[in-house]
Formats: sequence, structure tokens, C-alpha cells
Amino acid sequence: MTVYIIAGVGFLVLMVIVMTVMQQQRKRVESEKRTEVARLTLTIDETEDLLSRITNIPVTKALMIIMHNRILETQKAILAINNDRTIAAQVNDRQQLIESIGNSFQSQGLDTFRLPNDDREILQMVQLIKKLKGLINSEHKRGRINPDVFGNEIKRADLMQIRININSIISRARGAMEAKQSGSARTYLDKAIKTLKAINSEGDGFVSSKLEEAEGMLAQLNQVKIDRDERVKKEQEEKSSTDLDILFQPKKKW
Repeated sequence: MTVYIIAGVGFLVLMVIVMTVMQQQRKRVESEKRTEVARLTLTIDETEDLLSRITNIPVTKALMIIMHNRILETQKAILAINNDRTIAAQVNDRQQLIESIGNSFQSQGLDTFRLPNDDREILQMVQLIKKLKGLINSEHKRGRINPDVFGNEIKRADLMQIRININSIISRARGAMEAKQSGSARTYLDKAIKTLKAINSEGDGFVSSKLEEAEGMLAQLNQVKIDRDERVKKEQEEKSSTDLDILFQPKKKW
């Protein structure tokens, strides 16, 4: 009888241990699910934030689909973890939105790109483009972007960054010219002209316009130098002439 009691107690203890381990395992799994859902939700929030901020830059249909597809795939991942009707509805809505974008969205050319007006806006736009490039690279690594589309979108982002940089450099050059700092102004303009000439973008109005502007400013600097050199030469000639006049003037008799 005692053996049965001991065996029964042992069985109960074993069952308690098993139940505890199973409960801990369920808690661990649920915790991992919550962590993963939180991470995926952050991805959605970050992408939605980018979508709300790209209104100031020209975007293509391909980029819009890339961003919305990123959200869709993330929502599907959440749905696989939590089979929730709300998430299922969101997946369906996103699929319809992507279809609508594919049918009606019109890509915007880089000629519509409006450059920022102040340093704060410049910084914000540079950060935005940097994040967009990060998103494009991330989706490409996941195999969600066609290589040709990837190359085109990265090139467009690079060109927007170049436009911001060129505009900033020319603005600094103009400031240096106004401050009579011709050496700094020339350095800025040489850099801008070299960069613009290296851009392979025939027919790009922005490149042509900025190249003409930079070369015009450099011509002004060169003309200022020529005028200054001529003025110094003339002053030296006048001084030399005056010295000779003094040297050869008739000596006074006392």
C-alpha cells in the first residue's frame, strides 16, 4: 500500500513538473510572438512615416509599390503569428491599395524636384532620402525588387542627393563671393562644375541650369581678378612714372 502511495505522489510531482515546464514554454512562445509582432509593427510604422513624408519629393509608381508592398508583406507576417480578423482585413485593404496604385498612380519626373530653402529643410530631406535608400536596399536583399527597378530607384535617389549638394555648394560659393572670399568661392565653384559635368544626364534641365550658373559665377570671379590685376599694374606703372618724374625733375638752385 505504501508503495502505491509513494508511486502516486511521485506521479503527481512529475505531472506538476511537466505542467510547469509546459506553462513556461507557452509563456516563452507567447513572449517571443509579442516581441516579433512589436518588431514587425515598428517596420510598418516606419514605412508609413516615410510615405507621409515623401510628398515633397518626386516618386515613381515603382517606389510607391515597393513601400506599400513592404507593409503588405509585414502585415502577412503578423497574420501568420496572430490569425486575427483585423489583420486579415488590413492585408486585404493593402492589396487593393497596391492594385489601385498600379492602375492609376503617375510617376513624377526629377524635373519636379523642388530644392529646400534653408539648412533645416536640407537636413530633413537628406535624412529622408537616406532612409529611402536604406528601405530600397533592404527590400532588394529580400528579393522583393526587380534588379532593373532597384538600379533605377537608387540612381534617382543619388541624383536627388546630388542636386541638394550642388545647390548647397553654389549657395556657399555665392556667400563667399559676397564676403570677398574669392579663394573659397572658387573652390566651391570648381567642385560644383566638376560634379555637374560628371553627371550622365543629357537633357536634364537642372544640370544645364546649375552648370551655367556656376560657370557664370566663376567667370565673374575671373573678371574680378583680371580687373584687380590690371588696377594693381596701373597703380604700379603710375607709381613708377611718378618716381621717374621726381628723379629727373630739374634741380632747384638755392
